[in-house]
Amino acid sequence: MLFEAVLNCKKKIVCWFTDSIKNYYSKLMELPDSTEKIARGVALGFSFDFLPIPVISIPLSYLVACLTSCNPLAAVATVVLFKLAVPFFFTLNILTGKVLLNDVSGPEIMVAGDSAYGFVSKLAAYGYPFLVGSLVNATIAWFAAYFLVRFLLEIRRRSKGE
Repeated sequence: MLFEAVLNCKKKIVCWFTDSIKNYYSKLMELPDSTEKIARGVALGFSFDFLPIPVISIPLSYLVACLTSCNPLAAVATVVLFKLAVPFFFTLNILTGKVLLNDVSGPEIMVAGDSAYGFVSKLAAYGYPFLVGSLVNATIAWFAAYFLVRFLLEIRRRSKGE
């Protein structure tokens, strides 16, 4: 009985997540702007989640998108969509930075339940590897998202005859 309840809850979460991804994709494809601006907005929003600006990344992405003539709606929607992946992105930043700076060591095992201050202090202890990794990963993420979204938008708009 408990197993079935856990599976049912898991299915609901997966359905909710896939539905929100599909909804985001369909709304993104229907934005009334050029493919260039939309692709730059998505790329900007995606790369902002790799940078160590966790709280202010949403308003900052809007501001930067407006200043760089990207689509601000695409930038903000992308930042919000990938907020749950930020811990994974930060871990990837640390690993990338350690590899690039030749400081590869074994993984650190942390006990769950640390406070926010404990998390920030541990993150600050990584210093240069984290910052180097975040800049490299944000750049790679920007280019990957830009070319992928631009490609998908061009295909979608060609098929609709726009």
